[in-house]
Amino acid sequence: MVRKYFAAAAIVLFLTFVAVALDNYNQEWRQWQRAYLTELKLREKGSLSLWDRLQVELSMDLNRVKIVTEPGRLADMCLACHANTGVPGFEANPLKDLNEIHENLFILQEMPLDQVGCTACHGGDPLALTTERAHENMLSRFEELFLESLEQLRSPKQMERQRGIERIRWMTGTDFGFVFSDPPEVREAKIREIEAWWERHRDTFLAEGYGERDSPFKTENPQREKILQETTVSPIGENLQFVGSNTCVACHSNPQLGGTSYIPFSNKEHVERWFRDEFKTSENPEMYLYNHPWLAEVLAAQVITDPERRREVLELIDEARRTGKVPQPPPQELIEAMRSLDITCEACHGPGSEYAQLMMRGMAFEFQGRSDEATQLIARGAEIARENAQRNVSDSSIWRIFERLIARLTGSDPESQLPSEPESESQE
Repeated sequence: MVRKYFAAAAIVLFLTFVAVALDNYNQEWRQWQRAYLTELKLREKGSLSLWDRLQVELSMDLNRVKIVTEPGRLADMCLACHANTGVPGFEANPLKDLNEIHENLFILQEMPLDQVGCTACHGGDPLALTTERAHENMLSRFEELFLESLEQLRSPKQMERQRGIERIRWMTGTDFGFVFSDPPEVREAKIREIEAWWERHRDTFLAEGYGERDSPFKTENPQREKILQETTVSPIGENLQFVGSNTCVACHSNPQLGGTSYIPFSNKEHVERWFRDEFKTSENPEMYLYNHPWLAEVLAAQVITDPERRREVLELIDEARRTGKVPQPPPQELIEAMRSLDITCEACHGPGSEYAQLMMRGMAFEFQGRSDEATQLIARGAEIARENAQRNVSDSSIWRIFERLIARLTGSDPESQLPSEPESESQE
């Protein structure tokens, strides 16, 4: 009886294995790759042996045809089926020569296929491996979305401008060098460049099958899970870096972001209290450089690439901290970096490359309508910034910097002028 059950189980297991193997063999992407690679073999040899057919099977590979357009943004699997990128003579889709189909499209000179993928123009699901799923949502309101985004670039609100260029970046594969916080004349020059680009390529995008899409935000960010789990932005362990107060203030000087409550009004009050000229590192670089407990070390690692020069500068700073005498000449690399970056916010909250990227990615998700994921990322970024500030302001040397700056400004007793409740100043 036991042998009968064992035999029956073995048969069921064997049939299951056969079914899985057949299903894997007949996946749609494999059918098209098989047809393409088989035709290439036939053209080469005229007829196929069993070994030739086995070679075809072994040649099929998803990773070989996957386009990764930019880390953390998009993986495009369209070439799993549209495998022909240069061989003439294929008449039926999806195996027509893609180079021949696109030969009259000037757009590919600015947007190479292997860099931006297919869905940047055509829409659809870039990770799907069946025709039905891959071709969903390919036709819709691309022009409307693009023109809406272009209009946002002239908005008086900084984050509205940032929202516009982010969406244009997703639709076209480039941001054209537009920076939402640049001076108006610089922004306007970039906007004119984008408008000229659109005029050149509008007909290409709006031709049937060449770039109408339901939404520029249909793809999953493959870095999302890593970002949620890591306490640093870089999964490969890169040192944290200062990003400058302009990066912080662009969002935090506004009471709200996109109509949400992610950045409360208390944030604006916090910025107005601490981002005054008298506290800025750009205005007082030497004060921060020789009195701050860790700023110089982090900045030196970021700015000075030569290890010997970095060691020399840090020794000068250490001596200045011990003796109270400013070395001559002072380390100009760090002085200039503090003026250009203006790392005032980060003097308390720590280097911003960690939490700023989490918040920016969260805002990108918010723009896509993915509010739950946005909330998680932004909350994590705020948590890191808040914890950094709570830890850093407990160091009395940071408060002594503020005392001396206030005394320099007012000539009065710094204790009476010191902003109250330092523990609350870390609120995001």
